[in-house]
Amino acid sequence: MLELIGQLLGVAAVILGFICFQMKSSRAILVFQIIIALVFAVHYLCIGAYAAAPVNALAAIQNLCYYFRNKKGSKSMFLPVFFAVLMVVVNILSWIFMGGEWYTAFLLAGVTVMAISLSFSSEQKIRYSMLIKAPLCLLYNAFELSIVVVYEAAVLVSSIVGIMKYRKAGKNNGKV
Repeated sequence: MLELIGQLLGVAAVILGFICFQMKSSRAILVFQIIIALVFAVHYLCIGAYAAAPVNALAAIQNLCYYFRNKKGSKSMFLPVFFAVLMVVVNILSWIFMGGEWYTAFLLAGVTVMAISLSFSSEQKIRYSMLIKAPLCLLYNAFELSIVVVYEAAVLVSSIVGIMKYRKAGKNNGKV
């Protein structure tokens, strides 16, 4: 029953994840990312992927910090570097103490990219970074047999759609 609840939470996160990268502002993307990270933390606990739960809980805290940082207009790299290092440490500790497998390295790389990318004030830069993050996390979730593979695929597709939707008109004024 717990497994089913976990997978249903994963489905909810998939829907939120697709909507997320269609948002116009980086602040709206961050609000969605806070909610998604919390849902994923519970999802991973329910399906027994214990190494990923603390990483997602930390991601929610990180995104909350970025939300307020962006509100103040700060461009300091302290928080992105701090959270990237913290993500690596938390990921390694959760891997050691919670029984992570070798493929947890994909999650580590993906969440590290995410830790830095969500600090960007440019929505397009965030979307472009998801082209790196999503495939890495997709691989981790495929090994865990998690419904989150669908989420990562949705993030990838949504990022591409968002990139195309919000790109600046080129030489041909947007005509193909």
